[in-house]
Amino acid sequence: KITGQGAGPIVVIGTTGDAATPLASTRNMVKALEEGRLIVVTAEQHTGYNVNSCVNDAVDSYLIDLQAPDGELDC
Repeated sequence: KITGQGAGPIVVIGTTGDAATPLASTRNMVKALEEGRLIVVTAEQHTGYNVNSCVNDAVDSYLIDLQAPDGELDC
């Protein structure tokens, strides 16, 4: 069972038009994590990073400054 217990916030990115990983599956992963945070990117592709400045800024803040979004973020 995957929980991420004790890891702190874990950011997961999902795209609205991902045929490989449907957004519903991404949401389920976030729910399984103790402190999962979801970034939803409106895009017709598998990866969401580098699609727009909204997702780039959020991910960069998480990786560089250790600041995860408070809740679900729509990009």
